[in-house]
Amino acid sequence: MTKQDILIIHGTDYKEMAKQILTRADVAALIGDRDKQVALKPNLASANAPSTGATTHPQLLAGTIEYLQEHGFHHISVIEGAWVGDRTDLAARAAGCDKVCRAYNVPFYDLQKDSWKEYDAHGMNIRLCDRAAAADYLINMPVLKGHCQTLITCALKNNKGLLPNAEKRRFHTLGLHRPIAHLNTLIPDSFILVDNICGDLDFEEGGNPVVMNRVLGFRDPVLCDAYVCDCMGYAPDDVEYIRLAEALGVG
Repeated sequence: MTKQDILIIHGTDYKEMAKQILTRADVAALIGDRDKQVALKPNLASANAPSTGATTHPQLLAGTIEYLQEHGFHHISVIEGAWVGDRTDLAARAAGCDKVCRAYNVPFYDLQKDSWKEYDAHGMNIRLCDRAAAADYLINMPVLKGHCQTLITCALKNNKGLLPNAEKRRFHTLGLHRPIAHLNTLIPDSFILVDNICGDLDFEEGGNPVVMNRVLGFRDPVLCDAYVCDCMGYAPDDVEYIRLAEALGVG
């Protein structure tokens, strides 16, 4: 792992930290064409405030939108679908993401209400929401935190929010790991901006936040999640979907 593989910034001005990460990674150059559809995917799985360690801080969203608008990108959207047991609009409100979208005049699309199509994801059929499929570039904004079933959740698993509810249920019946790996073969070019501000290292719904005040940047979701395992005292092989995703050529 080299300095080019991961960017790390510590601090408390979260909006500025997001902009610094994106600037250092030169994400504008990675995206290229200013007319591309750029979608931001926070973690708003449940209606919990970011201070609980469950959801993406709105300042990171604000910093990312500012960076993109300052670099001339015209087609920016925020896309997310909460987990089946919650409502996306309530989750966006609890996290303050709805206010950010209004302030910057950026549309927020609730993927629980979106249409979808089925795709062949390296031999596994997966239903993906149309707004996600339409993105030319995705900025994945997960929270670094623990998960009761998969030990960790970060870049790879955060993309589960791009699925319709019925597909999320099916993923759980399949044990999560294999479908998560295959899902990530459908994801467009992306950058990962990790909220490591105060994630709960035990439980995805939050409640026991661990303050780190860090923001991380990656281009490789497999490397990202392997690094998260190391931070949390696991080996990458402890999280099956990381190994499976790597074998499928993700990252």
